Amino acid sequence: MGNKVECWVCGKEHDYCPTCGQTHGWRFVADTMEHYMVHMTIEQYRSGVFTKEQAIESFADKCDVHANDDLSWMLPHVEKSVREIIGEKVKSTKTTKKEIKSKLFD
Repeated sequence: MGNKVECWVCGKEHDYCPTCGQTHGWRFVADTMEHYMVHMTIEQYRSGVFTKEQAIESFADKCDVHANDDLSWMLPHVEKSVREIIGEKVKSTKTTKKEIKSKLFD
């Protein structure tokens, strides 16, 4: 019989069966394998197993999480931890034709 637990990454409630823990123990922590990998990457970086570069690569390869992604789906403290590793989202600056034209004649 399953128990309701909350994903440590996104906060979504999901079922976890303690008797299935040997084969699906990661479900105690996360609702999806990708969310579990986000959690594990943060922990491996904090414990010194991963360098910053290795953690960034792990986020990209195993979690499909990149610096320019919207991470608002994560719990705030998780998003903060991820941003400390991968950096802030780069804000795009749009330049209008008028601005370009005026810069040409300055």
